[in-house]
Amino acid sequence: MPIQADSDALPVAVLTYDLDGTVTSANQAAAALLGSDTLAGTKAADAGWLITDAAGWPDRGNFHPALEAARTGQPQRGVVAHITTPHGVERWLQADAMPRKDAAGDVEQIVLTLTDITQLLSDARLPRPGYGAGAVATITDQIASAKLDPQAILEAAVEKLAKLRSGTWLASLINKDPSTMRVYAASDLDPQIAEYIKSMQRQTDAAPPFALTSRVVETGEAVLMPNVPLGDFMDALSADTKAYLAGHPPPTTAPTTHMGVLFVPMHARGSIVGALGLFERRSSNPLTQRDVVWIQEVADRMGLAADNAQLYVDAVSRLERLTALRSVQLAITAGPDLRLTLRVILDQAVQGLSIDAADVLLVDESDGLLSLVASTGFRSTSIPDYRLPVDEGMPGSAMQARRISTITTLGAFSQFRRRSLFAREGFKAYGAVPLIVGGKLMGVLEVFHRSVLEPDREWLEFLDALATDAALAIEHASLQQNARDSRAPAGPKSASPAVSSLDREILGHVVEGLSNRAIAEKVHLSSHTVKFHLGQMLSRSGATNRTELSRKATREGWI
Repeated sequence: MPIQADSDALPVAVLTYDLDGTVTSANQAAAALLGSDTLAGTKAADAGWLITDAAGWPDRGNFHPALEAARTGQPQRGVVAHITTPHGVERWLQADAMPRKDAAGDVEQIVLTLTDITQLLSDARLPRPGYGAGAVATITDQIASAKLDPQAILEAAVEKLAKLRSGTWLASLINKDPSTMRVYAASDLDPQIAEYIKSMQRQTDAAPPFALTSRVVETGEAVLMPNVPLGDFMDALSADTKAYLAGHPPPTTAPTTHMGVLFVPMHARGSIVGALGLFERRSSNPLTQRDVVWIQEVADRMGLAADNAQLYVDAVSRLERLTALRSVQLAITAGPDLRLTLRVILDQAVQGLSIDAADVLLVDESDGLLSLVASTGFRSTSIPDYRLPVDEGMPGSAMQARRISTITTLGAFSQFRRRSLFAREGFKAYGAVPLIVGGKLMGVLEVFHRSVLEPDREWLEFLDALATDAALAIEHASLQQNARDSRAPAGPKSASPAVSSLDREILGHVVEGLSNRAIAEKVHLSSHTVKFHLGQMLSRSGATNRTELSRKATREGWI
């Protein structure tokens, strides 16, 4: 039997629904509680209720209790729902949906009673399950299973958070250079937005993309804005971000006029190491202070895990660098071949410094210019034989400052003779360290990278150590050469074997350590022709291999 109009006399909010979930009647208490006098005819599916557990955490099914009772024919008791009335008032309700059956036992209507429990849930003195405890546990498990690397941990965490609560999640971790940050983003609704944020971060030299990030890191206080107009949010962006947006419009997404924003700091060992933020479209489930609590707990676990992982990565890197220095020292003492030793040093530099390329330029005593003697990591099959003044813009300034320079506009280096090399190789960062032997400048060790570098103190110390080893290698090679010269019998040097001008040119390239193919490109001949000429010179000089031929040519002054 349908509920009669005398239900208005009841102090409890009562609504009736048909089997399609349409309101057929509602008493005055229901109208007052839900903030509407026109409830009849509205649909349960359109009510926008967020069904939660007792702690306020969203239920995975999230079915309106009237619809669930109609579907199952079973009473739905003690259902907790979070609603926002048409006037913007937020309330927590307990709903009981009872199916009423006819004489044949078939469900004919659903009677829903509502109780306002807003005050009850807002009373922090009352014991109840922790809001968001399930999310905290899930993220903790995700962190524990991630690779022991800061990037892997934060990426896994934000990906999981985006599945737990819809929106764009953003984790920012402070680099060792505290003026820059690494940013990790994920979104279940707008994956393109997450990729856009990460791309923006790569293009803006790791500056914090949102002013809120810097504010939270600097103050240590959470920022909660449940309902901020999109225009106000855009106005609060940093200047660099606004400039980037002007030149790179974001991808088109579903239109929105208001947003919910929440940022909290990430802590580790009493320090702030970053920030965790959530951007979401305004919905019937706005962000509240209760969200601050569980998201802060998640952020602190992420911060501590990332900090521990960074300590582990640093320890492994430190051990690898010590091993690299040991390998270099063994190479120095193993033999007199300076080029081979320098190549070992450069290989260790590329690996230990995580850079793309490196080279060594030595001062030619004949003209005082820097010339290339060893290199690694360049994409070009042949590197031009640059001869640079010691005070040339880039090498000279970098040597004096002992720092890494970020190259943003190649045209700004008007005195940099290798701009074409940088353009072809795609280098974005450059550094140089002088090689000093006995107080005398002997050359320079250069490093190159195709993206922005953020070197820390240990990185720079390792670069300096490699430069010191390179200088020791040069000194060691010089001492060995002097010892050989002192043991050589006095008298005139042996006569140069009969060689043509072409042979002498090829011999000079052999001494420089070039391959037959590289020599062929230099003298504009085929590799087979170069190989023939080398065979003739080996035979005439009595040398057994290229190395011995190079030593004889250098020692006896044949070139």
